[in-house]
Amino acid sequence: MTEQDAAKQQAENAAKEQADKRNGLPEPTSHTTRHSITIDGREWAYDATVGTLDIDAGKVKPAANIFYAAFTVVDPTNGQTDRNRPVTFIFNGGPGSSTTFLLMGSLAPKRISVPDAAPVPAAPYALVDNAHTLLPVSDLVFIDAAGAGFSTIAEKAKAELWSVDGDVKGFSAFIRRWLSANHRWNSPKYVLGESYGTTRGAALAYRLQSDGVALNGLTLISNILDYAFTLDTGDQYYIGYFPTFASVAKYHGRAASDVELADHLKAARAFANGPLRLALAMGDSLDEAAKRRVAERYAELTGLDAQYVYDSNLRVLDMRFRKQLLRGEDRIVGRYDGRVAGYDLDRMSDEETFVVDDAFLDPAYSSLANAYLRDELGWEGERERLGFADFDWESTEPGKGWTWWHTQPDMTKSSWGPKIPFPNVVPDLAAAIAHQHTLKVLIGNGVYDLCTPFFQTEQDIDHLGLPKPLRGNVAFTYYSAGHMLYSSEESLAKFTADLTRFYAADVADLAAIDERPAPEQPAL
Repeated sequence: MTEQDAAKQQAENAAKEQADKRNGLPEPTSHTTRHSITIDGREWAYDATVGTLDIDAGKVKPAANIFYAAFTVVDPTNGQTDRNRPVTFIFNGGPGSSTTFLLMGSLAPKRISVPDAAPVPAAPYALVDNAHTLLPVSDLVFIDAAGAGFSTIAEKAKAELWSVDGDVKGFSAFIRRWLSANHRWNSPKYVLGESYGTTRGAALAYRLQSDGVALNGLTLISNILDYAFTLDTGDQYYIGYFPTFASVAKYHGRAASDVELADHLKAARAFANGPLRLALAMGDSLDEAAKRRVAERYAELTGLDAQYVYDSNLRVLDMRFRKQLLRGEDRIVGRYDGRVAGYDLDRMSDEETFVVDDAFLDPAYSSLANAYLRDELGWEGERERLGFADFDWESTEPGKGWTWWHTQPDMTKSSWGPKIPFPNVVPDLAAAIAHQHTLKVLIGNGVYDLCTPFFQTEQDIDHLGLPKPLRGNVAFTYYSAGHMLYSSEESLAKFTADLTRFYAADVADLAAIDERPAPEQPAL
């Protein structure tokens, strides 16, 4: 062996040894660039940092290399960050997804410009200054889940981190690592999660408390807090979806053309929580005349055919609603945004062959995220950006699929209690509020969201079981949009305005933000 070959072999051995020490993960890195944006006539200078931080899991150290994109306001004269500014940690859900949609569409200083509730052409896509960024209110940290986006995960850490509870522990570890690395432990701290990110966010609020971090506020948008109603298609499944069926029907001109949306939704809520709930509860003992009356009212509010509702036994699955509402036009409505309408390849099937609104948006957001992070913010990683971690959705084997078991807080002690086979994080959210009376929570939902219906969220929050003095810690906001409520610029503007008020408010002031109408009370 020549001296040159020996040196090469030595270098390869050293690289392998280092890779083994790091469980195959790349070294943490970061890259910062300086930018500015003008909002309402005021110029804001900010640093944009794209980078990764290690987190540990159990005995695996490091377990994952987590990617983030952070935007922090700086003093233009000295380049310093105000460490007393709020900082907001933001993530999409999945589970196991990158935070592409929130990064490119919501509160960052730049946003994608695409048509709202309509087909999106192919590239090139427009990236514009975001007049609705939350940056004047808070610094922002967008986080990719382990194994998704530009985050990497060690093979032997997958069994832990690809799970409900392991994921929550991992996000807690990342937040604490970022606070340490950036000297922000004394900053006001907020968390914002979307979709499964609300499942994570509610559990994370309690986990962070146990790990020494008290949140000032928690924002949950497009909520799914209890997976039970999505898994068992019991009565609550059909009740929770009904008002969204009604709103989508009105949008497409199939119902309530002579009333305002708010009045239509009031009637839909009352029907769902009254006649429909009672009829479903009676099951086969419901007499035919009553069943006909309920089917007719159901059809009146949702634009479906009364006979179709009757033949469905008053139980219309959401996928069937999406296929049935515009069947006469050979169109189906979107799952994530019921305002969207498209075409399906199998007209007669109960199930769509693809999700039309997701097909419209995903390529645009994914393409522009790569261009923005690599070309403008300077990310140099060679790894492909993954929309989702590559676990097997069908597998129940730890490390290969997603583990859905969740350990809830023990409501009689200050620790963890029962383990259930699917996430219901309503107790986690209740425990977080009960343990920290100043924690304020903002619940936001799009009224056309057929993925996580707003009425089910109202039902979940109504079952927090909080003492009466703490019930005012939660405020609701609503948006004339779908699951990605910020995809409508009008809704995004409202979202930023709502968040600005939320961050400035004390818990006692949340009633002024709360938009939920008073529920109708039954005659008892």
